[in-house]
Amino acid sequence: MAVESHKILEKINKYLNGSVIEIGCGDATIIDGAFGIDGRSFPCVNYLTSNLYDLPKQIPDKINSFDCCFSSHVLEHLPDAYKAIDEWSMFLKQNGYLILYLPDGEHYDNYENREHFHDTTHKQFVFWFKRAFCGEALNFKGEQYQQPKFNLIESGLDIGDNRYSFYLVAQKI
Repeated sequence: MAVESHKILEKINKYLNGSVIEIGCGDATIIDGAFGIDGRSFPCVNYLTSNLYDLPKQIPDKINSFDCCFSSHVLEHLPDAYKAIDEWSMFLKQNGYLILYLPDGEHYDNYENREHFHDTTHKQFVFWFKRAFCGEALNFKGEQYQQPKFNLIESGLDIGDNRYSFYLVAQKI
């Protein structure tokens, strides 16, 4: 059962069942018992790392172990979002859920935050994700670029008082 958190939308609770890995958990995981990964040492951190790439090589015993991979406000801090998502997906079991939260450039000034490598909006990110991971991209011959890795389940804005983000939920194929 998901616990209440400042990071959560009521809409994603239904995907936070079973075993959960949280990449960039900070000082509290999204649900009690989640396997927390972070670069800072907090009691909830199960794996401390300075590198959010190559995580499957760092903790290979966790590959194909989780029903859900959650990451909130981490991806925009990484230069290669594709590589991160591709590697993080290795922790998911088949039919597992990937849940991402990112700041929406329409509601947050990413250019003012020097830690952010990307400025994207909900619409731009969903467009990119569907092309990169859901099999919608075509190569120069007009053929499917690659086999899909995910089905997009839902996405939406989470904006309002002190909220400036969007979320995406995808299911691993």
